[in-house]
Amino acid sequence: MAKLSDRERSMKKERRNASGTVHRHSFRADLLTRRTIHLELPKFVIFALEQRVSEANTSTLAEEAATLNDYVESELANLITLRDVAELESLAPGFASAVQAWLNGMEP
Repeated sequence: MAKLSDRERSMKKERRNASGTVHRHSFRADLLTRRTIHLELPKFVIFALEQRVSEANTSTLAEEAATLNDYVESELANLITLRDVAELESLAPGFASAVQAWLNGMEP
């Protein structure tokens, strides 16, 4: 019985993965697009978030006012550490560039 070379085994594994998960492709454009998700939160959490947004908007012009979406996005993005960026960049090349583009868009 013939044995598979390391390359043949690797190619066979890649073919198996092709039907399910995509690995090591550039996701740069995909990571810059936006996607809507549905979240279910307790009312007290929503109330607290809305109060933070209201506080942030007390001294801003109407066209500069933050929304609940802006606040939640910013808070969630703050959970991503530099270590996360490095690790996720290795999984999805372009991740660090997407983070940098997002940060550049946050300029006051």
